[in-house]
Amino acid sequence: MINTFAKFTFRSLAKHKVYAGINLVGLAVGMAGAIVLFQLVKYHLSVDSYHAHADRTYRVVVDLHLEDGSVEQERGSAYVLHETLKKEFSYVRDAAYLARKELTIRVDHQGTSRKFLKKEHLAFTNPDFFKIFDYKWISGSASAMGAPNQVVVTERYARKYFGNDNAMGKVIRANSRENLVIAGIVADYPDQTDFKQDIFVSLPTLKKIVPEYGYEDWGWIDGGRETFVTLRSPEDKAAFEAQMPAFAKKYYGADGKVFHYHLQDLPDVHFNIAYGGKIKYNTIIVLATVGILLILIACFNFINLSTAQAFKRSKEVGVRKVLGVSQAQVFWLFIQETAVLTFTAGAISLVLAWLFAPMLSQWLGLNVRIDILRDPQLLDFCAALLLFVVTLAGVYPAFVISRFNPVKAMKGLLKENNRSFFSVRKGLVVTQFSISFVLIAVSTLIILQSEFLKNKDLGMDKDLILHLNLPETETSKLTALRNELSALPEVTDLSFFRSAPSVQTSGGGTIKFENRDWEKFVARSRAADDHFVKTYGLKLVAGRVPVHSDTLSELLINRKMVRALGLKSPEAALDRRLHVGDAGKTGTIVGVLSDFNNGDLYTGIEPTIVFADQSRYRWAGVKLNHVNASTINRIGAVWQKQFPENVFEYSFYDEEIAKFYQREELATRLTTTFALLSVCLSCLGLFGLAIFAIEQRTKEIGVRKVLGASVAGITAMLSMDFLKLVLVAIVIASPVAWYFMHRWLQDFAYRIDIHWGIFAWAGFLAAGIALLTVGFQSVRAALVNPVKSLKSE
Repeated sequence: MINTFAKFTFRSLAKHKVYAGINLVGLAVGMAGAIVLFQLVKYHLSVDSYHAHADRTYRVVVDLHLEDGSVEQERGSAYVLHETLKKEFSYVRDAAYLARKELTIRVDHQGTSRKFLKKEHLAFTNPDFFKIFDYKWISGSASAMGAPNQVVVTERYARKYFGNDNAMGKVIRANSRENLVIAGIVADYPDQTDFKQDIFVSLPTLKKIVPEYGYEDWGWIDGGRETFVTLRSPEDKAAFEAQMPAFAKKYYGADGKVFHYHLQDLPDVHFNIAYGGKIKYNTIIVLATVGILLILIACFNFINLSTAQAFKRSKEVGVRKVLGVSQAQVFWLFIQETAVLTFTAGAISLVLAWLFAPMLSQWLGLNVRIDILRDPQLLDFCAALLLFVVTLAGVYPAFVISRFNPVKAMKGLLKENNRSFFSVRKGLVVTQFSISFVLIAVSTLIILQSEFLKNKDLGMDKDLILHLNLPETETSKLTALRNELSALPEVTDLSFFRSAPSVQTSGGGTIKFENRDWEKFVARSRAADDHFVKTYGLKLVAGRVPVHSDTLSELLINRKMVRALGLKSPEAALDRRLHVGDAGKTGTIVGVLSDFNNGDLYTGIEPTIVFADQSRYRWAGVKLNHVNASTINRIGAVWQKQFPENVFEYSFYDEEIAKFYQREELATRLTTTFALLSVCLSCLGLFGLAIFAIEQRTKEIGVRKVLGASVAGITAMLSMDFLKLVLVAIVIASPVAWYFMHRWLQDFAYRIDIHWGIFAWAGFLAAGIALLTVGFQSVRAALVNPVKSLKSE
């Protein structure tokens, strides 16, 4: 019996090659998209979940509730916090401090000396970090991290620095200042982690390398320095947070009401953008939903084509039933056909996903792998996916076909009673194109918003500015660097500063204006020299640029600050005294700048102060009139002359700003890609239905041509039935698309309007593609000789 069924299955598929091919391609593409999205969603949901104590590990974050009613969310914490929490709370089992800092590492090995500038891959921490997070120790132990000048490296960095030699006990030098002894080697971290450090320097060493940091200051909060704790039980979280108001009052006094400490779950560290997360949890839901929608569209195509073919195969079913084949056997015969197609499509989908994975990996900066033999979760997903597709795509058409009355089927009378089935097909087509319309509209909006962010005037110049790091701020070195770089013909200006305009990290604090009390708002600080305004093209609306100074004496403020202080005009701020809280000094306001963005365009303009403080300078901004490879080489030679023990690295300011919007670039690529996939799948199904509809009306087309109908008239007649369904889909999907677009735009302080042109474009694109798909078949049918059409039945 099984062999007989198998023969019938393959003969049937061979006989209906076009429909089988359309279903095969549709299912393969839909499942490939779902597999890739599954791997992406799985990666993000599994980040740092492998740690043994992940369910009771938290990052201690603080929300600053300011008097003006605003709330600033800080992921960083004071240095003293981790030690204090462990001492005062019995249910805090382990407390770790992780401080990220850029260091130049020099490695002397086998007669050669190499230097490396380490940024994201280096951090300072204490022994508890390795109790909270799981690392496999190859050599050494975490206890060494309690002593100064100790370092732990990963296996790959041990090989990178010392080849096949044993790295234990070897010495590396940090910032040409401190020798660090390798006291431990740990296995390389897995892909699914946000802690991508390869060099762990013992925490006591931080005080030697950065002695000026406020180690005992509870108000010194830095986003690059975080506190993690492991509680003895997850149930202790509520008790911990209930004691935080009293804790804040104890250490901050009257300001305790400002500092609202709470615990952030470890998974939320990855998803919470407000605290520096990598991706929104809502984005994961959207990606999972898109994967499901792709499968549904592919299944809808299968159902549509299968039910459409049902009436062509009605005589075949009638003959089988007359010969004694039961309804159940007919049902399982058609389920078997679906299974064969689905499993074949599944194999093709794995190949397509495997081919697409490298491109996705490049987009995301992740290692997205498609390896079903080594990934049991992917294997389980593929098995469940195949079962789901066979069930959803196969059951309804098999049920419809197996219930055919054999007498009516033999006589061809079933064609008169197909209205309900056709209504189902129309509903599925409308659903498919509704999904496609929403994806097209949303992806169009994301593209437009991304372009808007890239091209928006930030209130300053970002082109042809080269950023160089400053390892030291000694006056003689900065003076020599300025003089030699300014002598280059390509250099038009140069500024030293703590952070450039419009970057995501900036200091700030409260201020006192004249004899007033502390203001209720926070002002952002920009430590920069007197060339800052000219180098970045900032616009003075009143006053002048401060005179050269190594420390705070004269100040610049922006228009936003003028309004925040309640002053009537920029001129009213000139020659007034302002005390800057985070600098601890008072200066005179000598100029007012036009507003410019301190950060990315997710946030608005903030009150800003610009003042000199040479001890804070970390960067040089070099304004160029043109740039080429030789320019960079000459600038590098000058820089290396002043800082011979350090690694020369540079970046272009406009590229730094562009990195702020990588999430939007990624969203653009993903939504555009999967929107096109959904449209292609929908049109594939529409193409098959068009073929079927035209075959059913071959004789009618012949009669119409004999009676004088034109090719254009017949094409319009055949296309209009399908175009109406697409137009209905556009009407239904427009409110849904508007809702998702409106929600997505809420994250931006600066955003475009949702105008009718987006809907018109999405509708035109969806309808146009559908019209081309159906129109192609319609034109072919209209051009057929009517004599041949009339002989077809």
